[in-house]
Amino acid sequence: MKMYDKICCIAKIILPIVVIFTTIAVKADAPLHQYSTEELTELALQWLNETQQQDEQAEREWQLQGLDPRIGVKSCAAPLELSLPGALRNRQATVQIRCEAPQPWQLFIPARFTDLVTAVVARQNLSPGTRLTADMLQLEQRERRLQRGTPVDNPDFILGARNRRAISLGQIVSLQDLCLVCRGDVVTIHVDHASLSVSATGIAEQDGSLGDLIRIRNRQSNQLIEARVTAVNEVKVHF
Repeated sequence: MKMYDKICCIAKIILPIVVIFTTIAVKADAPLHQYSTEELTELALQWLNETQQQDEQAEREWQLQGLDPRIGVKSCAAPLELSLPGALRNRQATVQIRCEAPQPWQLFIPARFTDLVTAVVARQNLSPGTRLTADMLQLEQRERRLQRGTPVDNPDFILGARNRRAISLGQIVSLQDLCLVCRGDVVTIHVDHASLSVSATGIAEQDGSLGDLIRIRNRQSNQLIEARVTAVNEVKVHF
C-alpha cells in the first residue's frame, strides 16, 4: 500500500472520532442555566398566556399552583420544553416542564383558568318593563360560564330597549332579557327591495328581540306586515 493510501485510510478512521469528541466537548461546555421554583412557575405562566388564549371574544386568565420550594434549584443546559400533556377539563390543566440535558428531569405544575368576557351588566335592580338608559348600564369583565343567552357588549345598542324580566344589580344583560321592539312601540320600518330603499312608521303588535320576526301595523295604510327586528324600535322588511 502506498504511503498516500495509508494516510487516507488513517484519516477516515480518526476524523469521525475527532468529530464525536468535539461534539461531546461542545455539549459539556453549554451554559448551565439554573431555575428557582418561582422562576419555573413564572415561565409556565408566561408560556400559558402566550400560547393558550381562548379566542378574540374571551380573555383566558390563568392561575398556577406554586411549586414546592423543597424541590430546590433545577439546572438545565438545553432550552426548557413546556407542554400541556392532558386535556383541559373543568377549567383545570397541568403544565409539564422538561429538561433534556445534562440530566433529564421534568416537573408538573397544576393550573386553573377562567375565560373572561366583556359584557354589559346592570348598575341597579331593574324591574320588568324598565326603559333602559345609559346610567343603568356599564361594561365589566365577567366569567364566560356565567353567561346566559346572547350577551351584549355595547350598551349603546340597547339604550331605549325594555327588559322582559327582572334584572338584578350586577347581572349580565342578554338579548333574551330584552325587547328591542315592544308591543305598542312606534317603530321605523325599513324596506329594501333591489335598488329601492324606503322607510315608514308602524306600531308593533308583538315584542321582539334582535332577529325576531314580528307583526307590525303600518300607520299610513293600516296594513299588517311581518318585519325582522334590527335595532331598538327599528325593523326591516325583505322581499
